[in-house]
Amino acid sequence: MRSIRWQVAWLALAIATPAGAFELTVRDALTGAPLQARVESDGASYFADGRARAYAIALPARVRVEADAHHAVDVTLVDDGMPTTILLDPLEEPSAYARLAQRALAAPRARWLQGYARDGLDGRAIVGARIEAEGHRATSDASGYFELELDPLDTEDVMTGRTTVHAHADGYADLERDGIARIAGVQRLLLAFGGDAPARGVVELGARDRVDGSVGAVDEAAAPIERASVPPVDAALAPSLVPPATIRVGYADAACTQSCCTGACTHSCVLPLETYVRRGLDSEWIASWNTQSLRAGSVAYRSYGAWRVAHPINANFDICSSACCQVNDAGTAASTDAAIARTPGILLTRNGNEAASAEYSAENNSWDDPADGLSCSNNDLSCGNGFAGTPASGWPCLADAVGAGHGCFGHGRGMSQWGTQRWAVDASARRWPWIVDHYYNDNANANGAGTGQRTAVMTSPLSLSAVTAVPSTTAAGATVQLSAAAHNAAGAAHGHLLIGASLHRSGAGYIDDPAGDVPSSLPTGDTTVARAFHIPAATPSGVYAVLLSLYLDVVENGAIGPGDLPLALVTATAAITIGGTDRIFADGFEASP
Repeated sequence: MRSIRWQVAWLALAIATPAGAFELTVRDALTGAPLQARVESDGASYFADGRARAYAIALPARVRVEADAHHAVDVTLVDDGMPTTILLDPLEEPSAYARLAQRALAAPRARWLQGYARDGLDGRAIVGARIEAEGHRATSDASGYFELELDPLDTEDVMTGRTTVHAHADGYADLERDGIARIAGVQRLLLAFGGDAPARGVVELGARDRVDGSVGAVDEAAAPIERASVPPVDAALAPSLVPPATIRVGYADAACTQSCCTGACTHSCVLPLETYVRRGLDSEWIASWNTQSLRAGSVAYRSYGAWRVAHPINANFDICSSACCQVNDAGTAASTDAAIARTPGILLTRNGNEAASAEYSAENNSWDDPADGLSCSNNDLSCGNGFAGTPASGWPCLADAVGAGHGCFGHGRGMSQWGTQRWAVDASARRWPWIVDHYYNDNANANGAGTGQRTAVMTSPLSLSAVTAVPSTTAAGATVQLSAAAHNAAGAAHGHLLIGASLHRSGAGYIDDPAGDVPSSLPTGDTTVARAFHIPAATPSGVYAVLLSLYLDVVENGAIGPGDLPLALVTATAAITIGGTDRIFADGFEASP
């Protein structure tokens, strides 16, 4: 691996194109710090030294951007005339973030704001910036880092108001950020002073603030209805689909902190897809909601963004960053980060080839309460109270008991944001896969509401191949080692997997070893998974197929069960020869290899 050794504060490249200069900036996705970067294109390498340089790169061009201690990205640059900022994920999160996250685990009602103060133009750290909220004050250190402990919540309400942050730095206009959710836990901010960042800004929260309460209402009104061509979800294995590695997001500043509606965006910010989800879920869902609600929301948010990569809103970027599209900003929350880490790379699809446009709105009950003051833009309320849907738009009526009595707030299509929270805290305590399937395919009810647009199924970013058994010839009662090549295309590690395995032979059925279903974590890219398999002493003699599988531990009990999500399966026929007597017990996939 090549070492990159520079001490330049930031990267601003002017790439000469027939249409003029192309301006590119590279920064850290978590801290906003300027990065010393290397840009490679068509065999040529370009280095930054803090000055704008002209390079003879014909656009469009596929380039690789890399920096020390950061994940590299491959990006297609286009000649659109809009300045571009590329955000690279660090290999390790800032130590201050990890430290405070651990502290917060022991204090469920405590509240913190942490983050970095940066110059909006060049990203350098601002030392001595004074940050104030709710009467508490903090000062940024030499790296620009600040940490502000606020008064703990004295209630268990999921939403208890808003907070305003005021910030002052010598030589800059004062900053004010209003509308920050007043919730328990750790919230993170990136404060950009000067440059093109406005002095005052309002932090949008989609489930609370969006004018019509919906994602998909404004920028997707003319989108065609997608037709299902993949099996319904009663087919056990999630279909494989590689998510896009990056997404281009329209922002109003080079620091990628100021959200904007499509026509007001002046910069294109290229983000890894999982970073995009982390910067947005807490801006659409309420971060203090139950983790099952947040996990369900992460799948919808990621899928809608991925759909926009395939269907860009314009030539300059794939999607805007305000409530006109789906909200995305530089703030994150520890609770939503944790939820996203449970679903990396999982999308929805209807056709098996691309992500589904997973629309959602705040409240999807098909009844408009004239007294609530909320905007109901559902053009077909024929489903009635206690049901979600808008048949005129292709979303059939869905029995949604938790919505009964709540006035419509949004277009009524897809997932109900408040519904996800109610199902999570309902006596039935629904987990996130059930919630996702409920709203997007009626839990595989192909004869009822699971028709039309309500036919999207969850996908898997994981794959397995080349399974082997060592030794391949053995006796009943012995233990063998099973392994396979694994690939994780999620763009983030999958840390909550279980490796399952079965042997199969016609006439003998499935033989398993549940005690060997071991936890596993898959880094991004290629790796090997392995586990031991104990062959029961009574196993009949013969030649067996080996099935190796990866399950997402949804139930969180460390054992493969019916509530877990199967994400990958590989079968090797005639992989092992053994002896013994008959015992049939199925673990995993009930399908003949």
